[in-house]
Amino acid sequence: LFLFLADPFSSPQSAEIDRLVHVLQETEHALSVKKIELEAVIAQVDEIAHTDTLTFLANRRQIVGDLQREVAACERYGKPLTVLMVDIDHFKQVNDTYGHATGDQVLRAMANQLREGIRVSDNIGRYGGEEFVILLPETPLKPAIRLANRLLKSVRALEVDLGDKVLRLTVSIGIAQYEIGRETWEEVLNRADQ
Repeated sequence: LFLFLADPFSSPQSAEIDRLVHVLQETEHALSVKKIELEAVIAQVDEIAHTDTLTFLANRRQIVGDLQREVAACERYGKPLTVLMVDIDHFKQVNDTYGHATGDQVLRAMANQLREGIRVSDNIGRYGGEEFVILLPETPLKPAIRLANRLLKSVRALEVDLGDKVLRLTVSIGIAQYEIGRETWEEVLNRADQ
């Protein structure tokens, strides 16, 4: 003899609870997906806000922020930091002679050449116009000078193809090692610029 007892969870209220649980799970999943999408958009906006749109290097705000962080690390840990200020020689003449589109092409080519010539641990950014800043953390002056000489040689070998003409460039590089406890980030940047 079998007794069939009513399942207390098979009532109409149980079905409604199951439906609500299912809706809550779907909503939780949808919110999780939206959160991931929002984080991706925020990361893109952050990258855009800190990237020079022409060269895809760090923009001025970002490279200055990087310099400030590196100076703080120098002060805390006593490790060297050297700053390079790179300026394309006679860039105004390039713009005047060949136009701004060619000037943009030159800036992109220069950015790529400089980026390829530094270590992964170094930072590079477009400071403005035809000026680039390179930060060499944990690098004293002598190795920084060797790197600057390699960059000078690399840039002299660079050829910017304009279709009917090939443009060759040179740069000037100012170098300054941060003086721990004796100057600010603005002062070391100014010394490199000088």
